[in-house]
Amino acid sequence: MRKFALALGPFVFAAGCATPIPQPIDGYVAGPVGAALAGLAAPSAIAGVPQAEQAVEPVVVARLSSTAAGVLSSDAAASPPGAEVAQVAFQDAVDASPVDDSRREGPSADRGLVLEELESLAFGNHPAIGEQQARIAALHGQWVQAGLPPNPTAQYEAEEIGVDDAAGLHSLSLGQTLVTGNKLALRQSVIAAEIRRAEANLAADRMRVRTDVRRAFTAALVAQRRLELSERLLEIAELSTESVSQMLAAAEVSRVELLQAQNEAQQSELAVETASAALAGARRQLAAVVGVPQLPPERLAGELSTELEPIPYDAALAELIAASPELADRAAAVERARRSLRLACAQVTPNLNFQAGAGYDAGSDDTYGQVQVSLPIPIVDRNQGNTRRFRSEISAASLALQRTELSLGNRLADTLQQYETARLRAKRLEQEILPRAEETLELSRTAFEVGETSYLQLLTAQRSLFQSQLEMLAAVEQARQAAAMIDGFLLQGSLLETSFSAAVE
Repeated sequence: MRKFALALGPFVFAAGCATPIPQPIDGYVAGPVGAALAGLAAPSAIAGVPQAEQAVEPVVVARLSSTAAGVLSSDAAASPPGAEVAQVAFQDAVDASPVDDSRREGPSADRGLVLEELESLAFGNHPAIGEQQARIAALHGQWVQAGLPPNPTAQYEAEEIGVDDAAGLHSLSLGQTLVTGNKLALRQSVIAAEIRRAEANLAADRMRVRTDVRRAFTAALVAQRRLELSERLLEIAELSTESVSQMLAAAEVSRVELLQAQNEAQQSELAVETASAALAGARRQLAAVVGVPQLPPERLAGELSTELEPIPYDAALAELIAASPELADRAAAVERARRSLRLACAQVTPNLNFQAGAGYDAGSDDTYGQVQVSLPIPIVDRNQGNTRRFRSEISAASLALQRTELSLGNRLADTLQQYETARLRAKRLEQEILPRAEETLELSRTAFEVGETSYLQLLTAQRSLFQSQLEMLAAVEQARQAAAMIDGFLLQGSLLETSFSAAVE
C-alpha cells in the first residue's frame, strides 16, 4: 500500500491506493518477453533516440535446404528421316527440371538479383520501417516532455491605487508548482513502456517486410521458372511442327498430325505470353514490397529446392512463443497499464503551489514580504475513475495477451498444415509422378519413331510431363511461402496500415 502525508497548519491530508496494484503476468516476466520488459529503461536512463540498428530482431532458423534437384536423362534412339529434330526437342523436355536452374550458362549464371540483396534493400527503403522509427523518435520526445516540471511564474500586483491620493501597494512575487508523489517519473515510466511497445512494433514490421520480400521473391522466381519451361515447350512445339512437316512430305504421317502439331505450337505461344505477363506482375509486386519503383532488369538468381524438411509443431510453437513480436507488444501493453495505474494512484497526491515576493506601501513608505502556499483538497475527486479504468485495462491487456498466444498457435497449425501438404505433394511428384511421366514420354517417342503410335499420343505424353512440372513448381512455391511465414513469426502485410496507440494522458 502506497501512502503519503502532508501536514500544513491544522490540515492533514492522506491519500493512496487502498488496493495493491496487480502484479505482472506469470510466465511472461520470467520468460524472454518478460526479460525484454525487464529491460525497460528507467526514466533517468533514456537520453535520446536509439539507433534503428539497436532494435533486436529475432533469430530466424532457415527451414529450406539449398540442394538443387537432380536432373534425369535418357538414352537417344534411332529415328526415321525428319524425326531427328523432334528427338532432340523431346529429349530437352525430359532433361528440363522444373526447379533446377543450375545448368544455365552465360552472364546471368554469375550475377542476378539474389534474395539477400533485396532484403537489405527493403530494410533501407520500406516506408513501414521508417514510419515506426519516426514514431519511436516522437515517443522519446514525449518522454522528455513528461519529465519536465512546470515553469515558475512571475506576478506583479498593485492595490489601493488612488486611495487618499496615495500610490497604493505594489508587490512582485515568484511562484512555483511543486509536483509531488513522484508523478513526473511515473509519467515517464508509462511512456517508457509505450516506447517498448513501439520497438516491438518495429521488430514486427521488420519481420513483415522480410516475410513479404521472401514470399514475393519465391512467387517471382517460380514465375520466372514457369516462363522458362513454357519457352522450352514452345521450342519443342515449333521443332515438332517442322519435323512433322518433313515426315508428311515423306508420306510417313497424315495431315491430321501436322494440324495437331500446329495447334500445339499456338497453344504453347499462348502459354509463353501468359507466363510472361505473370512474371511481369510478380516482379512489380516484389518491387512494391522492397520499397522501390521498379527492380533492375537482371533476372532473379535463386534455387527452388525440393528437399523440404518436416517442421515439428511443438518446436515451432515454442520458438514462436519465445520470440514473437506480437506477444512482446501485448506484454508491453500489460506493463503500460500497470504503470498507468501507479500514475493514477499518485495523481491523488495534490501538487503544492508556492509563491513568495516583496512589496512596497507608498502611503507609509514601508516595504513588506509575502508568502503564499496553496493546494487542492482531494475530497470529491480522488481520481477514482481513472484508477478503475486502468485496473480494467490491466485485465483487458492480460486477456489480449492470452488471446494472442492462442491465436499464434492456431495460425501456426494452419500454416504448418499448408507446408506439410505442399511438402508431401512435392516429394510425391519428384519421386513418383515425374519419373513416370518422363518414362511415358520416352516410350511414346520411341513408339512414334517406329510408327507404332500416333502423334496425338506423343502430344498427350508431352503435355502430361509439362503439367507435372508445373505442379511441382506450384508445390514448391506453396511450401516455401509457408516456410517463410513460419520463419517470419506468422507476420505479413507490410504494406497494410497497422494500428498503433501511443496516447498517454
